[in-house]
Amino acid sequence: MQLLMLTITTVVVIVQVTHGQDCPCQYREADPLFPGAEGARWDCQYIQHGLTQIPVSCWDQYPNVTQVFLDYNEIGSVTSGSFERLTNLRTLSLKENAITDIDSEVFADLNLLEFLDISKNKLVELPSSMWDLTSLKRLYLGDNRLAEVQTYHIENLVNLEVLDLHLNHLSQIPYHSLEPLAQLRHIYLYWNMFTVLPVLSQNLMLEEFLVNGNAVTEFPKFVFGNLTKPMTYHFVDNPAYDVWGTMLLALPDRSHIMMGSDVSVWVENEQQAQELLQKDWVVQDGLSNIIDLSNLVQICGSFQAQSHSYIPPC
Repeated sequence: MQLLMLTITTVVVIVQVTHGQDCPCQYREADPLFPGAEGARWDCQYIQHGLTQIPVSCWDQYPNVTQVFLDYNEIGSVTSGSFERLTNLRTLSLKENAITDIDSEVFADLNLLEFLDISKNKLVELPSSMWDLTSLKRLYLGDNRLAEVQTYHIENLVNLEVLDLHLNHLSQIPYHSLEPLAQLRHIYLYWNMFTVLPVLSQNLMLEEFLVNGNAVTEFPKFVFGNLTKPMTYHFVDNPAYDVWGTMLLALPDRSHIMMGSDVSVWVENEQQAQELLQKDWVVQDGLSNIIDLSNLVQICGSFQAQSHSYIPPC
């Protein structure tokens, strides 16, 4: 009976500490689906009336947490010192707030961080300290207002596996910035204004590359290197109506391609055309209708190619 009473008393103390007036968050076991699963987390999601600033008072109570979730609030800015004591942090999520500004050095102490989600905010610029997070594996920046990428040093994030920049105002990404990222598996650039694709010839572990809904008028002849796994490659809803067969031939069997049904796929000779048509791919349009590639293949110099009213890319 004494043991039971002691257990109950301990639980009450924890509840009081984590629901104090100064700390609106809950201190819980870590979420096993995110990095830092072996530790504990501050759960600050869906706070009543919405947090408007980072609740640093909570960190004073338990600074050794491995996860912090601040999603679905009304946080407008992330100021210097917001996370300086959380040196064991592996996961930090700030998605679906109203963040317009993040202090340049706010991530400087988060050397172990592996997961960072700042999607669905109002960011125009990114803090410079982000590019020093060399342990980072997953970076989610989608659905913001990012437009200028010349100050991005994505090449520093050598352990990155997922890069999500979808639904921004980006027209380019530093051309060779993704090549050093040997672990990169998923790249989401869809629904931007990209006119040129980054070089991906050294990213041999790629499994997903989504660039649909951009402004690409000319796809390069070669995009990918010797990929090791089937790829999901979506480039539908771009203004380019001609693509090179060599761009697609790099994709392994069982890859999934989503492209326009009115695109011409250009090959240099009959042999290359046969190689293309023998590939075991799933090819669909933007409505998921199956595309028969044989109706789209054009051989450079053939009568069919010459019958076009425009000049082919050959």
